This record gives sequence, C-alpha cells and structure tokens, in this order.
Amino acid sequence: MPQQNSRPGRWRTGEQSRERILDAARRNFGERGYAATTIRAIAAEADVDPAMVHYFFTNKAQLFATSMQLPAIVPELITRLLEPGVDGLGERIVRHFVGIWDDRDRFDPLFALMRSAESGAATPFKEFIEREIVARIEQVIDSDDAQLRSQLVGSQLIGLAFARYVVHLEPLASADPDTLVRLVGPTIQHYVSG
Repeated sequence: MPQQNSRPGRWRTGEQSRERILDAARRNFGERGYAATTIRAIAAEADVDPAMVHYFFTNKAQLFATSMQLPAIVPELITRLLEPGVDGLGERIVRHFVGIWDDRDRFDPLFALMRSAESGAATPFKEFIEREIVARIEQVIDSDDAQLRSQLVGSQLIGLAFARYVVHLEPLASADPDTLVRLVGPTIQHYVSG
C-alpha cells in the first residue's frame, strides 16, 4: 500500500490546489463575509498550507476578486459591449450585466458580502468597477465631462445591483430583464451620449 504524505495538498497539482483554494474562498467569503474570512481558514478548508494561498494570490483582496471571477468576465464583456459603438450602449450594458448578475451560482457570494455591509468587501469591488468598467467606458464618451459621465454609468449599475440583488427591493428584484433594459437603458445611454 503506498505511503500517504502527511503534508496537506502535496498529492495535488498546482492547478488542483488553486481550484480548491478558490472554492474554499467562495464559500468562506459568502458565509463569513470579507472581514471575518482569513487566509488561514481558506487554506485549512482547501487542505493546503497558507503559504500556497499567498503563492497563488498576493493578498486577500486579490483572492476575493479572483474567487468572484470578476476579472475573467468583465473585461471581455466590456470589449464586446463597446465594439458596436456608442449607439445603443446603454441597453447593451443593462442587458448584459443583468444577465450576468442573474447567474446566482456565480454572484450570490458577492452579493452576500455586499449585504454584510463590510467596508473590506467593498474595496476590491469598488477598485474593480473603477478599473474594469468605468475607466473603459470613459474612453468612448466624447465629452469634456467623460470621467463624470462614466462614473454615473458605474453608479447606476452599482445601484441597480444593490437594489435588485442585495436588498431585494420589489418590484425591481423580480422585474424581468427586458423591463429593466427598457427603463434603465435610456438613462445609461444619456450618460454615455448626452
């Protein structure tokens, strides 16, 4: 019978360990919140040494953003949304983001963190919104106040996400996506094209 290695995680490949860390991070962030989640707790649940968590992820904020799969989805999405030009961009933004956010398996942990009202959870999310959404939309707005307009787009999206998915404000929380596109899209379009 082969001898088992007593060190956690030694039998797995790096990619398997990384995936176990991400799974454990999603569960911990979703159940405990950002502030109460520790690298050590995530490592224990993933059955790896805490140093391995730091090997794959620089800090807790990077682990949070990666575990919520934010960077993998949004840059590609923003590129696709911007390609056809500014006309109709407001409706495309609302349709695509509501479609993504409605994927409960992926985004419920993120919205659970937002519900916990922990400032630590908001920081990586805020930085991500600013870097990956607002800054890229600002580049296509042809106006002297492009930065302000792009931030208004970001605030509209954050407000929509908060009301629909965090506090479940009815009837917004149960509104069908087409209704949201019809009602919110023109507001975002106004910010983009004036």
